[in-house]
Amino acid sequence: MVDTLAIGSGAINAYRQALSTTSNNIANVNTPGYSRRALSIGESFPVQEGIFSFGTGAQSEAVTRDYDEFLERSLRDAKSDLAVNEPVIQYANRVIDIMANESASLANAMEDFFNAAEQLSTDPRSNPLRNDFLSSGELIAVRFNDLSLQIENIAEEAEISFRQSVDDLNALSVQLLRINKQLNRASDVDKQPPTLLDQRDAILREMSQLAKLGVTELPNGQVIVNFGGSGRGFEIVTPTESKAIGVFAASEAAGSDLRLILDPYGAKRPMPSSSSGAIGGAVALNTEILRPIRSGLDHLARTFAAEANDIHRRGLDARGEFGGDLFRSSAEFKATLDTANGAISASAKVVDPSVAPTEALELIYKESSNTWDVLDLMTRERLGQISLGEKQELQGMSFSVTGAPENGDVVIFSPVERPSKTFEMLVKDVDRVAVSAAMRTSPGAANTSGVEAALTVIAEDQRPQGFEFGYALSSNADKATSADISIAADGMRPAVQIARGTQGAEVAFDIAATGDQHIQVLTREGILVAGTETLTSSAANNLMSLDSGFGAGGYSTTYRNQSGTAAYLDTEIKFGAQSKAQDVTRKSIDPDTGILNDTTVTVPALFVSKPVSPTAVTADLMTAGAINFNHSYYDPSDASAGSDGYVEAEIALESLSLSRLGLSSGERVSAAAMAQYFNGQFDRLSNPNVTATAQNTLMSGEFDPSKSLTINSVTVNHAANAKISEMIQAINGVSGQTGVRAEWRAESGLALTNTAGNEGDNITLGVSGSDTVTALGLTAGTYAGTYSIAAAGEEKVSNRFASATEVLNAGSAFTLTVTRAGVASNIAVNAGNDTPQGIVDAINAASGSTSVSATLVSDSGGQRISLHNTSGVTSDFTVSSNISGYTQVDSQGNNYTDTDLGFEDLNNRNLGLNKPTEIGLTISSSGTPADLGRLGFATEVIIDGPAADDYAVFLTGTGSVDTALRADKASTQTASQYPADSFVINFSSASVYTITDTATSTVVTTRNYTVGDSISYQGIQVNFDDIPSSGDSYTVEPNADGVGNNENMLDLIQLSKEPLISGQTFTAAYRDLVAGTGSRAHLAELSRDAMTVVYDQAEASREAAVGVNLDEEAADLIRFQQAYQAAAQVIQVSQRMFDTLIQLG
Repeated sequence: MVDTLAIGSGAINAYRQALSTTSNNIANVNTPGYSRRALSIGESFPVQEGIFSFGTGAQSEAVTRDYDEFLERSLRDAKSDLAVNEPVIQYANRVIDIMANESASLANAMEDFFNAAEQLSTDPRSNPLRNDFLSSGELIAVRFNDLSLQIENIAEEAEISFRQSVDDLNALSVQLLRINKQLNRASDVDKQPPTLLDQRDAILREMSQLAKLGVTELPNGQVIVNFGGSGRGFEIVTPTESKAIGVFAASEAAGSDLRLILDPYGAKRPMPSSSSGAIGGAVALNTEILRPIRSGLDHLARTFAAEANDIHRRGLDARGEFGGDLFRSSAEFKATLDTANGAISASAKVVDPSVAPTEALELIYKESSNTWDVLDLMTRERLGQISLGEKQELQGMSFSVTGAPENGDVVIFSPVERPSKTFEMLVKDVDRVAVSAAMRTSPGAANTSGVEAALTVIAEDQRPQGFEFGYALSSNADKATSADISIAADGMRPAVQIARGTQGAEVAFDIAATGDQHIQVLTREGILVAGTETLTSSAANNLMSLDSGFGAGGYSTTYRNQSGTAAYLDTEIKFGAQSKAQDVTRKSIDPDTGILNDTTVTVPALFVSKPVSPTAVTADLMTAGAINFNHSYYDPSDASAGSDGYVEAEIALESLSLSRLGLSSGERVSAAAMAQYFNGQFDRLSNPNVTATAQNTLMSGEFDPSKSLTINSVTVNHAANAKISEMIQAINGVSGQTGVRAEWRAESGLALTNTAGNEGDNITLGVSGSDTVTALGLTAGTYAGTYSIAAAGEEKVSNRFASATEVLNAGSAFTLTVTRAGVASNIAVNAGNDTPQGIVDAINAASGSTSVSATLVSDSGGQRISLHNTSGVTSDFTVSSNISGYTQVDSQGNNYTDTDLGFEDLNNRNLGLNKPTEIGLTISSSGTPADLGRLGFATEVIIDGPAADDYAVFLTGTGSVDTALRADKASTQTASQYPADSFVINFSSASVYTITDTATSTVVTTRNYTVGDSISYQGIQVNFDDIPSSGDSYTVEPNADGVGNNENMLDLIQLSKEPLISGQTFTAAYRDLVAGTGSRAHLAELSRDAMTVVYDQAEASREAAVGVNLDEEAADLIRFQQAYQAAAQVIQVSQRMFDTLIQLG
């Protein structure tokens, strides 16, 4: 029988619990994060009686918690998206307040600066106005510094807040892990305490306010939390552990490159930035507000400094000197090696602040290429690559990274000083303000038109840049230029162009003895300055017609092949071959003291011919006077010496005849014959300190002893299997007949050379039988050598004496000894003759036996004794003496007796007295490049000094010519230079004018004049306010005394109007920087307002789904109360039934 009492009791208990749950819901209606609870009531297990099944009532099954995972996730995401805007709004508005403040605005300071410049331009001599100008410049520096400092302070505060958010997230992760561990006690989420689940969700919502999260719920209610969103792989909380997040800053500068690292004390995994939450907002603040502001201020600072400095340096100050830099901004980087495992050291230096980066850089080492990739740390943009080592330059920086890096090593270079922070005013003295322009123009005194002229300096990038055709040769700032090319001799366009100011320019055309090529050198204005043949006007115009680099000047031959002051711009251009002596420093041991010293040695002038063509000759190879020999040497005692003590001498070479070559008709030319010819010519020199020597060295090819060999018609007998050493013995065995010997030269192989006395003779190789190639691997034929021309100079030179009568040995006699080939000859210097003149007389008196003569040579106010070998030019003797009273002081300051009088001292042997410092062969007016080719030399365009103008070098004729091009490295300019040399514009008529260089009186161009046109020359543009008259002239010259001139200050004022910062002026760029920050802050505010609506909706949706509704709870309360009362009635009925049964019983 069904137990009615039990059914009533169960119902009573169930609805009591239901009333308790509902009451609890009502009590927690305002509890944050509380989720509505609901009691689940189910039917009790029925009983079976006979064929009937009877219910046993109801029972409480579980208290469930209302929960919607989707709504909860939406709420967390909305909270993250709302929180991301707060840091941007908070700090961006502070940045705007600072930068837009009128009293701190950089734009206002710049306007004041340019206004002060404008005021100064009205009275350039005014010191008060100059002082106002400097004060306004100081104000700009102060504004840059203050803004940089205040932005840095904001960045520091933002970084503190950022780090606090990360710490808060770590703390919440630990709390969530504790909840996870408690949830591990049950296997089903329905069996978990609802309060614990509420705590879990509350913590997750707090975490989502800090960062965007990806939450994965497990069946038992535990969660796995991913930083940045689901599936990102950065788990910060799991059922068993929580991982901390660390903050890595590669820079000491606040907020410049903050990055997150997962598990900073373990795996150290770099993490992506969160796109939402307070942490994401801090990152957005840095990347979208602070970094652009910093970079913008730095770019503004260095650009403003560079542009202002460029103009100021071009002007002249009150002292008539070029202005220096007005401002200075610098940057400094510090290396961080924490992320490098290899043993390395690293440093970086800014070498060009105008282009150097201002943000942190990351260098990543690649072992495969032994290089470092250079990236912008924030944007990850690859800037380039540098090699391992010191002074590796890239984008205005010089990196030095040395040691033993490992693959993947990372080095961070962070800015510790920024351009805006270090910006400063350099000029403090009012006299150093460069108000005046460097150049000025003034009308001639005899001008009749009254027309005024104004000039402007044309910017470098707007000036004509070279010619359209031809190999461009100029002095490079980094290194000397060198190239070997082949040039077609078409005469239709320039073959080579030489830029104005090029130093050490060498253009050598290897024109053959039979070549028909000629060389012409013209300026940009059509002036023929040098040429190897006559050039008509029509021919010249044809040469210039195809190249747009030529100006409007008319063709002129006035300066063709002129020298001295008659040359174009006093710069002589010749054609030939030349060599100059060079000074080099070498280590040497003083023979008197044994001390090792640095000695400057003069390497004598020397040039070497090409291999001579061994042609058979029957007539003169070159006519007399076609080639000149020039030499310059130092001999202040020579009557023809210039004020500098140098003698310039020249002779015309005689005809290259058979007799002068020492040949009979039909004999072949040899290097020895050419040396003989030149030595004969050098005997004609007033100072014969030049000598020609010949040499002939022939390197073997592939050795094959099975072949035959004859040398100079003499058979060299050898075995068919002879070794190279045996072949050398065989050749040397007949060297007395052939005049040729053999030697082994290691890697180079077997070499044939002339024996002594036969230097430079031709070597003729032959074969016998059917052989076509000799045993030496060379074809049969005659092989000629080369010859060299060298400055010989004095062979022995003494120390410098005060005068020719200086007493050297206290009046005592001594003996001078000349030793040659081990044979000593004594020369007595008698008592009272121990003077330089007495020694010269004694040596000359004994010259018959010693073959040595002596002369006195003046040198720098003193006298030296110069010794000559009367038997030849080779120095094959030494000098010593037993003098005891002549002392010198060594490099250590000690006195010693100099017994050789300095004749054997290395320093004295290389003085170059009477030794030509420059020797050369030049083509005369009757010669041709082919004549020089017959002598075995290329034709070089020889420029006496730096190129005076832009030259176009033409090569006319037919065929192609091998050409060697050289130019020295540009010299470092230590001081500013005037933009142009002085020149005068002369109007010969109203439609024709000439430009004349003032210093040299050279007419550099003659042009037609069109009314209204400007005149440009050397980067100077001259404009007239009316039409000049015939006879008018205008001088353009350095403004050396132009204190009252204001043109440079006008250029500086114009700077305020130039769109130099991304198409904007300086002030507009600054205001745009402020406006950009304001726009970003406004967008953040709009986003915050929008996300507030989204968040409120998400919160309302969650409340509607899982929150407590008082109306619903009141209805449930009534419903459960009624059910409870009904259950009580069931019990009462059951009791009455029980009582009735008792009574019946």
